[in-house]
Amino acid sequence: MKVVWKIYKILAVTVVTVLVIDLAAVMFFSFYRPQIQKADAIVILGAAINTPALYNRSLEGLRLYEAGKANTIVVSGGQDFSGAQTESAYMQEVLEANSRQPVPIILEDQSHSTYDNIKNTKQKLGGQAGSLIIVSDDFHLARAVLIAKRLGFGPVYWSSPKPVYYKNFELAYYYFREVFAMLDYLPKFVFG
Repeated sequence: MKVVWKIYKILAVTVVTVLVIDLAAVMFFSFYRPQIQKADAIVILGAAINTPALYNRSLEGLRLYEAGKANTIVVSGGQDFSGAQTESAYMQEVLEANSRQPVPIILEDQSHSTYDNIKNTKQKLGGQAGSLIIVSDDFHLARAVLIAKRLGFGPVYWSSPKPVYYKNFELAYYYFREVFAMLDYLPKFVFG
């Protein structure tokens, strides 16, 4: 019986430790901002079409481009459902409507997950994993940055729009959801 309790205690401590490290990673990437140097590309990660999240991510990517942080923008996101506009096509429209000059945009319209976003971006960039600036919402940055580093990108910088378009309970939900999404991605972080 004592052996069983020891196993339960070890398991409980392991689970709590993993959750604390996971939460710490999500919070670190949410609040820490690296000094962004010029990179090979800016990748804007998709979200649902016609949402403030996708619109503001697009504007943040454009802001970085216009500040000279990269010469190319990759808009990355596929269809939410068959026959719908792709997230990347929507982002391209937002960029073109708000830019002062033509922007070199690469469309990555086949992805349906953060992992696919980064993997397909690498292919769109000719298989080269150079430096990258990832644009997404705060709560999503840890997973995206860690996947990019795992797939060979470096250095990897990150940025996000101010989350003024979320209510507090929505942000709490997305942070909570992201902790579990990070757990789901553990095999990808380890094995690529």
